[in-house]
Amino acid sequence: MNEYLVPLTSACTLITLNYVAMKVRSKMLADSFEQLLAPLLTGLACIIMMLEPLPEPLGLIDLRSLPIFMAGLRYGLPIALLSTVLPMGFGFISHESHVWFNIAQDLLAPALISSLFHNKEYQSGFLDIPIRHGLQICTYVFLMRLLIHGLFISGLSWLYMGDQLFMLAIISATFITVIMMVNDENKSWRMQRQMELQANQDNLTKLPNLRSFMPIASSALLKRKMSIMMIDLDNFKQYNDLFGHLEGDQLLREISHVLRHHIHEEDYLARYGGEEFILLCTESDPVRLGLYAQRLCFLAAEAFQDKNQSIAAPITISIGISTAESTQSELTQLIYEADQALYESKHQGKNRYTHYTEIQALNQKMNA
Repeated sequence: MNEYLVPLTSACTLITLNYVAMKVRSKMLADSFEQLLAPLLTGLACIIMMLEPLPEPLGLIDLRSLPIFMAGLRYGLPIALLSTVLPMGFGFISHESHVWFNIAQDLLAPALISSLFHNKEYQSGFLDIPIRHGLQICTYVFLMRLLIHGLFISGLSWLYMGDQLFMLAIISATFITVIMMVNDENKSWRMQRQMELQANQDNLTKLPNLRSFMPIASSALLKRKMSIMMIDLDNFKQYNDLFGHLEGDQLLREISHVLRHHIHEEDYLARYGGEEFILLCTESDPVRLGLYAQRLCFLAAEAFQDKNQSIAAPITISIGISTAESTQSELTQLIYEADQALYESKHQGKNRYTHYTEIQALNQKMNA
């Protein structure tokens, strides 16, 4: 009876190893090295299982296949096959009997079978691994071993069948436990990601908020000259007072949609607050910036053309622009300058843009 405790011990060891591997992956933030780390850890787990041989009189196999199951299911065939390299080498070095047969049956075949159930979303963690896939993989491998033993070894005996059913139960329970651990880890990761997204996202417009904008913009300014556009929705208060807050909120959603879909791909848009938006722009040439801002003003006015026919104060946007003189420019100063330029656009009649350099030139002319 004690010999049946050996696979139970191996199963507990494997579950512990899986827990350690998940923690290593999360603590090291090893996503960029996962293609290398996954087969390495899987191969080492296989070798540890090979170091705990199961009682030969029972005709039981060891659990080296189980880590391969997870590699194939979660990462696909290439990673699963790569995971077999270390246990293959260990089998040859340790002069394992029937090494080629064991490689084919306990490493390569499980890699192929488990990879048939692979989904790329399992690796990313956005999709939980179904328990039924684990049961299917274990069942198919079990049937394969029965077929091989019956056809090529010594036929099937009731004793052998009982031992294999016992091992099927152990392998299935262990694999399901591992899958549940991985799914729980993925759920925690998704929850954390969602909380981070909510903390950095404006709930109304679904744009990034100012909290997330500031560090990204500061980092970008250290690398190259950038521009800041302050964008304000004209006559929003009148519209809000006339139609109510719900319609006002919908208007903010609509203008954020227009801006999001017409800014340059490499630019970064966020909600500054109220009816104001802030745009980090990679363009620094004044002429091209002017054309860019003018185009956004035109598109916004066109988007609200139907609304503007029925209201006295048209819905448009005004823009203020400031450009960094060097990579040493302060983000807060640029935002202040763009805000001053925005105020000038409002003062000059709205639905237009103003560059802060125009204000500087006007001030210099007045002082002269």
